[in-house]
Amino acid sequence: MKRSIHRMASALLAAILILTMAAGCTKDTSKETKAPDTTAGSTEKETEGNTDDWHAQLPEGFAITLMLNDFEGSPNSGEYGEQILNMIKEYTGYDIQIQWVTSDNFDDKLGTVLASGVENMPMIIPVNATKGLIINSALAGAFNPLEDYIGNAQDYPNLSLYDQDIANTFTINGHLYGAYMNSARIGRFGLSYRTDWAEKLGIGVPKTVDDVYNLFYQFTYGDPDGNGKNDTYALNLCKYTGPLDVMQTWFGVGNKWIEDENGDMVPVHMTKEYMDALSWFKKLYDEGLIANDWVIRDTGTWKDDNYNSVAGAYCDCIDDGRRIWDYFTQNDIKSITNPEETATMTFVPGVSVDGTDPHTLASAPTTFFAVTKAAKSEAEVKACLEFLDKMGDDEMLMLIMYGLEGIHWELNEAGEVVQITPEDKMLHKGYTGLNQMSPYQPNPNPTNYVIYRTPAAIAQDDAFAEAGKIAVLNPAMGYLGNSPTYATNGGNLDLILDDARTQYIVGDIDEAGLQAAWDQWLASGGQQVIDEVNEQHNQNK
Repeated sequence: MKRSIHRMASALLAAILILTMAAGCTKDTSKETKAPDTTAGSTEKETEGNTDDWHAQLPEGFAITLMLNDFEGSPNSGEYGEQILNMIKEYTGYDIQIQWVTSDNFDDKLGTVLASGVENMPMIIPVNATKGLIINSALAGAFNPLEDYIGNAQDYPNLSLYDQDIANTFTINGHLYGAYMNSARIGRFGLSYRTDWAEKLGIGVPKTVDDVYNLFYQFTYGDPDGNGKNDTYALNLCKYTGPLDVMQTWFGVGNKWIEDENGDMVPVHMTKEYMDALSWFKKLYDEGLIANDWVIRDTGTWKDDNYNSVAGAYCDCIDDGRRIWDYFTQNDIKSITNPEETATMTFVPGVSVDGTDPHTLASAPTTFFAVTKAAKSEAEVKACLEFLDKMGDDEMLMLIMYGLEGIHWELNEAGEVVQITPEDKMLHKGYTGLNQMSPYQPNPNPTNYVIYRTPAAIAQDDAFAEAGKIAVLNPAMGYLGNSPTYATNGGNLDLILDDARTQYIVGDIDEAGLQAAWDQWLASGGQQVIDEVNEQHNQNK
């Protein structure tokens, strides 16, 4: 079903957009916002006259519509949800309507939305700028070019402080199609595991792939919780397959692409190291070190087995490992080895085959807020950008990240922000999820308060720093956006590789089936992508 949706999006998008289009932000909220001198040619021009007062040209009852990821379930809900949303509306000066989509279904929903025509699109959507579907959508005219607006420091004091190198990721044929989310760190991914379980089993911090395997095996069969029952397993996975990309780097696999010894760009699935990683993943699955139903588990409940002391390890964002540690603290989950203390997590940014050159996956910003053609006029495009700009102000960052003062957070004796009853998840649902609608530019955290750093947060930040030193970047990222084949068919090509990897791990296909999928990838446009990427790469040598 996923594949058919993306095919539908790629096939119908251009035609639908042509038909539908043929028919048809400051920190001081009291400060007047003026229009920039230049405009994007894709939007309706403002009428002659009072062009500085573009707000007056917004239609009556104008509301900004957004489609956002729901990672936790029931975002912006509970007793204070409506109050917080109204505070955002008042601060930004805009009515907003949010469509929440669970993260595991977001890509499928996005494909459907982009294929359904302008009238059914939200105005603001977070997109992965490296995905073929998104590149194709930009080329087909789904998104408004923003390069004539976003650099205007008077109108957009936050958004204008963007990094051009990062912006180039979503610059296609000279047009910038989004404002990137600045919350990502280069080094964010790694392995997290129960410290007390490892201590009970006498296992040190892993440095090699074999060390990790031994940790996983003992977490599954060594009775790490000491209850005498066979009721634990090691690595908690779900149908989101990002952790596989992280762990592949431990084997020397690149980030999507590598530059080989001849200086050519090669997709990583064509390397020996990739097959080594897949064989290792299959071994974990065959030996029961990961849950046998991981491929159908939702992201919304992903961490539950870690919370409930069923699984002992987690591999993805290190800050998710920190959230598991926070849960232990907030719910007084005791350490197996020292019942007077709460359980903690150990963070390992990366390992390697021989322990000498560890790697992890780089987390360079690839999420951009695209302003779709549902924003039909220049005034509406400017309104969307003004909203996003204001969502980067300290006042909004505090609200969407920490909630209401006196209800969700307070100041301790040192003047630091601390959560009030953090274990009360329903209380904090009021602002949960709203952090998905800020670009976090120029600051990923509020600067008007000092945030108390727990031991978990300190360990997390130390791991971030180490991960940043060993993170593997995608050397072809800047080329894919200008590969015509990837732009038109990249979504399908990506699915072929992702599906084949999962099917091989769980035993649905063997090595012959895996090779057949790779051959299909080449025949379906993969070879053209390789050629187009290398043509650009050779010009830059």
